[in-house]
Amino acid sequence: MKTYEEILGSMKSRYTELTGVEPDEASDIGVRISVLAGELFSAYAQLEWLKHQMFPNTAEGEWLDRHAFQRQITRKEGRKAEGEVEFYLPYQMSFDVTVPQGTICATAGDDPVRFETVEDTTITSGRLSARAPVRALEIGAKGNVAEMNICVIVTPVTGVSRVENDERTVHGADRESDEALRERVIDSFCNIPNGTNIAFYKNTALSVDGVTAVGVIPQRRGPGTVDVYITDESPVTDPTLIRSVREKLLSEREVNVDVSVQSLTILTYNIYMQLSVRKGYDFSAVKAQCEEALKSYMSTLGGGENVYVTSLAEAVAHVDGVKDFSFIDRLTYDSEIAENCVARCGSVSISERD
Repeated sequence: MKTYEEILGSMKSRYTELTGVEPDEASDIGVRISVLAGELFSAYAQLEWLKHQMFPNTAEGEWLDRHAFQRQITRKEGRKAEGEVEFYLPYQMSFDVTVPQGTICATAGDDPVRFETVEDTTITSGRLSARAPVRALEIGAKGNVAEMNICVIVTPVTGVSRVENDERTVHGADRESDEALRERVIDSFCNIPNGTNIAFYKNTALSVDGVTAVGVIPQRRGPGTVDVYITDESPVTDPTLIRSVREKLLSEREVNVDVSVQSLTILTYNIYMQLSVRKGYDFSAVKAQCEEALKSYMSTLGGGENVYVTSLAEAVAHVDGVKDFSFIDRLTYDSEIAENCVARCGSVSISERD
């Protein structure tokens, strides 16, 4: 795209060519040319932006949503994490203590994750604690916190001294990103669902909020059967999510097809790498970016998608500051993944190359 200076210079040159007079910046014609050049630059910028929104591989935000709508695809809005906490009394009471619905508790630290109880919970007389189901206040995977991390009572409850979660909270999912939605839209062009093929079952299952990966195995139980495997990234996929996917598939499947929906098995894939950075770059900073790039790539894998070292290398190669790297062959290698499994990043060990 032309810059403002290029447009202004071209207009001044053309004016001088036609009139034989070089326009002065303080003159009336000079001001007019400057103003017009600015408006032309704005028009060029708007056209350049519009060109990006015309195609799904470059569109963003609302415009990408419109491309998705044309393919009968909608952006997934994400889910709130859920789990249970235990409320404790300092000593046994001779009366019941009620923790009301809406009581807020949170993780500690500068950026706490807040949860609220979803129903009234009673610590009966003679007992020291009671469990209460909670739900994150905000949508997102950030709500999936580890055990013993919820430890702050935000809403005081008379008699209750502390709170903790002995199991991690699960099922939280971020609103679908542009890149994730773009991948689904483009895939709908490459693998056109026709109501009977693998692409149909995969795309239909992925359209349900909370589903992050899908594997499909046709005729595993004989002709007329389809086994669909899904995950929401939690160790045990939410049974409610499995039912939602099953109901959606049963309502849209072809006639006389037996559809089964089960949980994908999450396989942990560990990565071991040696790295050297360019002069002037901090090793720790580049290492952290490489770890993030590897985890981001692994999170995009669907059910049954194999892990290839070349793909891992491509993810790292785009990190700014990387000079050279290699994967430790005996520990990091191509891995074939079954359709009822999904590979996810485990530990990432990056050492500095001598």
